[in-house]
Amino acid sequence: MKKISLIVLLLAVVAGLLGPHFAGNSFNQQLDEFAAKISEQPFYEASIESREQSWFSTTASLVISLDGAAFGSQADDAEQQKLSLTIPIVAQHGPLLTQSGLGLGWIDWQVNMAIDDPDARFALPEGEEYIYSATGVVNLFGTVSYQDVMPAFTYTHPELALTVSTSGWQGKASLTSDTIDSETVTAMSVELSFQGTQIATIENISIVTDLEAGLMQAWNNSLYDGVASFTIDGMTIADPTTGEETKLENIVMDSVTSVDQTAGLGNVLVSTKVASFVNSTVTMRDIQFDLEMANLQGSFLKAYQKMTEDIMNSPDEADRVMQAFLKKAGLAQLQVDPEFNLPVIKGVINESKFDGYANTKVVGIQALPDTMEDARFWAEHAVVDAKLSIEEAAALFITELILRSQLAANPQFAVMSNEEQNALIEQQTQGTMNALVQQGILSETEEGYEITFSMENAEALLNGQPMGLPF
Repeated sequence: MKKISLIVLLLAVVAGLLGPHFAGNSFNQQLDEFAAKISEQPFYEASIESREQSWFSTTASLVISLDGAAFGSQADDAEQQKLSLTIPIVAQHGPLLTQSGLGLGWIDWQVNMAIDDPDARFALPEGEEYIYSATGVVNLFGTVSYQDVMPAFTYTHPELALTVSTSGWQGKASLTSDTIDSETVTAMSVELSFQGTQIATIENISIVTDLEAGLMQAWNNSLYDGVASFTIDGMTIADPTTGEETKLENIVMDSVTSVDQTAGLGNVLVSTKVASFVNSTVTMRDIQFDLEMANLQGSFLKAYQKMTEDIMNSPDEADRVMQAFLKKAGLAQLQVDPEFNLPVIKGVINESKFDGYANTKVVGIQALPDTMEDARFWAEHAVVDAKLSIEEAAALFITELILRSQLAANPQFAVMSNEEQNALIEQQTQGTMNALVQQGILSETEEGYEITFSMENAEALLNGQPMGLPF
């Protein structure tokens, strides 16, 4: 029994003495891999500017730069300025950790970022030194748990007379080799002011993610299973000249990605919802707009990213790079029958409903046409099914907006009184709707109007009637 106890004690001592060295080497290797992965992304470059690794700790500075080409090419500049961010990292090596409290684990790391602000444009609360802080612990099983905090601050740009104020932010996450889960603990609110007048507020911004991929997996693979949600409780935008406000409530953007590992194809669905949109002109509610892309190849997304980077780096080679992309990655993607769908389009405009969908897929392509502008080729391989139903009041309102915009440039319309303008718009609105019905573009229903469109094998139907195509 004494021998067993002695062996256990000896192993504990060895782990305590040798563990920090191996933990430190592993952490620094992962830090190098992290910097390398960032540098693989278009327009980004990352490097370890300084590093001091001892037996029990590591201190390093990670520098991330964004190429100015990301904001547009300026070929006449000898050197484009890069936006650079320095991230100081302090890590304690386990297994005995004390940096963030007593515990067991392999690494306890901290990031505290201060602002280089010679013009004093940032104002932090009294006692706050850092604009962003994060702490993380890698436990004995390799799971990373971290929290990040951004304090309330105010940023003032005197030349633009613009002030941005935030309420602060707090989040937390858990990462394993094949999962990423994160959530907002304290949501952030933002206020924007121009020349001392508030022009916008954004209330309670929050993000939640649940991804079936680790950080490195997510970088290596463009497609993976997961869900994410981005929400804003409310938003108010004011016209600085008139003070007129537009208010939005309960903005939610949900995304779902799924992958068929056997086929190597993924689907992406993004659903955007707005509970209400109100200003002096219109009241909208229960708005939903869904976008779905199906049968996506991860290799296509990577090739597209690479093509974009190559074109930005060598604009003169854009045509050659584009053609090479289309012939290889583009053709391979088209051969698996990709889909681009709008499965849900709906809402209520001034208590008048609209509802519809538009689904499109490309089928049966084995080779590209001689010219990509060959409209007949694409019509022969496209399958389209679309429908939009709209109640009369909503249809008339949208038509009024379009006509008013078109007539705004007419000098004769500009000199009319409001009453005369409204009367003209009202007269032309109903006339426009009647003409669209007579032409077969719209069909009348009991509630209002409807339009349907379908196409397959280059044969199109508009509202159930054959429609000639311009080729």
